[in-house]
Amino acid sequence: MKKILALLAVVVAVCVGAFFYLASGDEEVSTVEKVTIKHEMGVTEVPKDPKRVIVFDYGITEMLDTVGVEIIGLPKATLPKFLEKYRDNKYTDVGGLKEPNLEKIYEMKPDFIILSGRQEPFYEQLSKIAPTIILTTTGEDYLEALRNNVKIMAEIFPKEVQLKKELSNIENSLKEIKEKVTAENLNALVVLSNNGKLSAYGLKSRFAIIHDHFGFKTIGEIGASTHGSKINFEFLLEKNPDYIFVVDRSAVNGGDVSANKAFDNDIVKSTNAYKNGNIIFLDAETWYTATGGLKTTESMINEVKAGLK
Repeated sequence: MKKILALLAVVVAVCVGAFFYLASGDEEVSTVEKVTIKHEMGVTEVPKDPKRVIVFDYGITEMLDTVGVEIIGLPKATLPKFLEKYRDNKYTDVGGLKEPNLEKIYEMKPDFIILSGRQEPFYEQLSKIAPTIILTTTGEDYLEALRNNVKIMAEIFPKEVQLKKELSNIENSLKEIKEKVTAENLNALVVLSNNGKLSAYGLKSRFAIIHDHFGFKTIGEIGASTHGSKINFEFLLEKNPDYIFVVDRSAVNGGDVSANKAFDNDIVKSTNAYKNGNIIFLDAETWYTATGGLKTTESMINEVKAGLK
């Protein structure tokens, strides 16, 4: 009888211990603070200050790096130079920008995933692995999108002071340049050069920051298209803008004809922009591949500022 009572006592103790262990575990899970984020695909509940973060947007990656937020994985095949630190083996390669490695991401057990518009087709699948949001700065208003992304990152990570300070510096710099450009009544054309073929970008385009926030006037009607409006070199001479800003897509996607080579012709040399030294070749990684960061936006500002006389 004593042995039976002793055995029962052990069983009871184990059961009671298990109960309190599970109860404490449930309490821990239930007390994880979350924040509701509105983004491109709707509304998602995201854990506050997540530790296992995967990011597919290079601008957001740079933003988080700037304020000291660590991530565990990102696409490595097309990393821009300023994100070279992420080639280290401590960061996992999670696939391409247009084709995430879903199996690898599942194995990594992330608690938060940030996408750009390029990964939208995989949003539903990735959302089943971890809370997932889509952020972008390629819409109609670059600065407003940047502000929104900073606000969202500040809600999720405990870096509000640093993020807002960086954003304030950007806003002040843009204001200073816009005042100068507006006072001089300057106009500009933004051109994407792709292996020698040209596309022009105007208002409500991916490069509209030149007009909206740097203050350069447009030169006529140019459609708001993701891929721009096809033009030729004669168009540049016909419109003859004060400034021509050139983004060389071949520099990041490969191509036989660089923008510098393509623009080395007699038609371009007849434009006022060329004669006045106002053809500005912008850094393609910053303007085409990894827009939307803090330091990258500062780099954009510095390039335009350096081009102004």
